[in-house]
Amino acid sequence: MTEIPFKILCADDSTSIRQYLTGLLTSWNYDVTACASGTEALEAYRTYSEYSVVLLDWIMPGMTGIDVCRQIRAADKQGYTYIIMLTSKDSTENIVEALNAGADDYLIKPFHPAELQARIQTAFRIYQYEQKLKRTEYETRLSCYRALTELAEARDYETGQHLQRVSGMAKLIAKQLGTDGTYQNQLAVFAPMHDIGKVGIPDGILHLPRKLTSAEFEVIKTHTTIGYQILCGKKTMEMAAEIAYSHHEKWNGLGYPRGLQKEEIPLSCRIVSIVDIYDALRSIRPYKQAYSHQDSVEWLYGESGKSFDPDVVEAFRAVEPEMKKLFEISYQTFPAQP
Repeated sequence: MTEIPFKILCADDSTSIRQYLTGLLTSWNYDVTACASGTEALEAYRTYSEYSVVLLDWIMPGMTGIDVCRQIRAADKQGYTYIIMLTSKDSTENIVEALNAGADDYLIKPFHPAELQARIQTAFRIYQYEQKLKRTEYETRLSCYRALTELAEARDYETGQHLQRVSGMAKLIAKQLGTDGTYQNQLAVFAPMHDIGKVGIPDGILHLPRKLTSAEFEVIKTHTTIGYQILCGKKTMEMAAEIAYSHHEKWNGLGYPRGLQKEEIPLSCRIVSIVDIYDALRSIRPYKQAYSHQDSVEWLYGESGKSFDPDVVEAFRAVEPEMKKLFEISYQTFPAQP
């Protein structure tokens, strides 16, 4: 899980004070956005929304610092924003008003740079604690989802090696397509969760040693929506949720559950679709024998522009030797049992 950068938003209608604050904060190696009004600051916050600290002058034309503070606190945001009010108002009533509006701290002008630095460091400690809690929560959730995924695969006559193969193959294609390292790593983590929804499919249908009837296939198809319902709702799991939901969509719009087509289908799903089917073709199932590598890729290439994104097919073709090697080393060691 990648940490967001520690960014600071400051707002003051005085040009000299903005320049002073920007100079101080950048000299302390913080990433700073300076705004000349409360309205501008609120727009910047809503656009980026991941500022860890906001410094607000109380008195500004139009929207005051107190107004901005209330709007920030009313916003739906993943992380906590530490707000410091900057003002010459120093009465108890003013301090209480600022704190009641949602400010975390209060700095009276003029202030010494060391005072501001100490308050920023307090905010940074809170930020670090929050990031640590997020990592712990994320890792705990990921462990639960992995356990559910392994349970779903075990119920469907698969081995854990299928999950590892899908992960490795998906990452190979993502790299070939020129995606960045963060995307590749996320895909490698979340691709194995594509069939997590099969935990909600009855054994009597999962284990049928024959081709499914239309009614039975309709039940199987619900694993996409079940998987989405399990994984959705958390920003850190967005890719996992979209993969579970849309890995059976087809480039030509004839897939399920929503009949998406072309770029409507998330790239992660277009990648997982082809590697999952390649792995399935090459594996033994209760209702079929394993296909050879050559027969499998010939079928896949024939589906370019139909089931699969042509660009993803070409990326697969470019790394075909690595795909074959990855599958065969894994499958010879841990074959699926029908």
